[in-house]
Amino acid sequence: MTPELLDECEKYREHFADLLEIGCKIVNIPESSAPYISPKNDLKDFCTHCTHGNKKGLTTHLYGCHEAHRWSGKYIYYCPLGLTFISATISDGSGNLTGGIVVGPIVMGDLQDVIYDIPAPDMAWAVSQLSVFSTNKVRHISEILSAVTARITDDELKKRENPRANQEKLLYEINVAKDQYADGDVKSAEVLLKFEKELHFAMLRGEKGSALQMLNEVLAHIHVYSNFDVRAIKARLLELLVILSRATIEAGADPADTFRLSEDFMSQIEQYSDVDQLALWISDIVRRFVMQAFDLAQIKHSDVVFKTTSYIKRNCAEKLSLDSLAREVYLSKSYLSSIFKKETGMSLTAYITKVRVEKSKKLLLEDNASLAHISSQCGFKDQSYFTKVFKKETGVSPKRFRNNYFGGGN
Repeated sequence: MTPELLDECEKYREHFADLLEIGCKIVNIPESSAPYISPKNDLKDFCTHCTHGNKKGLTTHLYGCHEAHRWSGKYIYYCPLGLTFISATISDGSGNLTGGIVVGPIVMGDLQDVIYDIPAPDMAWAVSQLSVFSTNKVRHISEILSAVTARITDDELKKRENPRANQEKLLYEINVAKDQYADGDVKSAEVLLKFEKELHFAMLRGEKGSALQMLNEVLAHIHVYSNFDVRAIKARLLELLVILSRATIEAGADPADTFRLSEDFMSQIEQYSDVDQLALWISDIVRRFVMQAFDLAQIKHSDVVFKTTSYIKRNCAEKLSLDSLAREVYLSKSYLSSIFKKETGMSLTAYITKVRVEKSKKLLLEDNASLAHISSQCGFKDQSYFTKVFKKETGVSPKRFRNNYFGGGN
């Protein structure tokens, strides 16, 4: 966001925070640097003290903003603790996502249901102090928030609606490129290939700023090398599409999403017959590939992990396998295992065991149900296996754990 746009968002962020007496933050997605949340290190912000950490919080809210950008500018979503957030997006003058305002956390629905899934007592207490809103009230907040961000975005669009301003960088790079194409076709082709390779490598190395900086250089060289002929430019752009698609997938983006973006590209390119219009359109398309490679890959991973952990919590009494979990999130077994370990620091098997043991602890302390019944409710194959796993995870047997809590000693 520009400093002026950030100031405008801050004004409304304070209004929402004071009016609703709940958290409200800005997610800023700069064009050539890492996304961040403001205000930074806000001691009043619940997420600052969350055991999942600030990095996970940023990833969760980036996901919320990107989903809001896809779904009419607003989106209601959950964090890994099961708390509710509302996001509404801010776009720049070209319609590209540049950030958003996020309201939350909110407890939506039954407070006890949310607290039940939180193992840490101090975190459960902190959650119990949050505002509890009905589903209907959350929907009202979402509508009002999106109306505010739509107005901010509309003002930004009016400031930048001059198409000449949007082409300044590209025109500058075109003038620079002309000087490099004076010695014949062979050298010209080598120069173009050099820039395409540098863009490719920047994406593979995760250098978002460099990739975006090279974008206009590559497009300028394509225009000059093609002598500004629309048909020739389109041919070079289709070649660039192949390079970007492969680099985006290698950088960690979801293959299905990348191929879908490529298909959109190919279906839309034939609509353009004017060089200037084509230049503006392709700038936006290539930026979307860059965002897919750097931001959406991590967001997609976070979303998959959240869906997987939620499914495990809801179905821990059932037989869970890597096959069934992979089918649930539409990924291969190896890919799911890899990103889950990277995001959580533990294997899927270890996480399933952790969820089952935590649930069994609650059941052991809630009633006098038999160990056989508890083992069945928590997905262990029998009481003997339940006792073995529980003792390995906690250091005591289920019976000793229950007796110690109620003061029964041995």
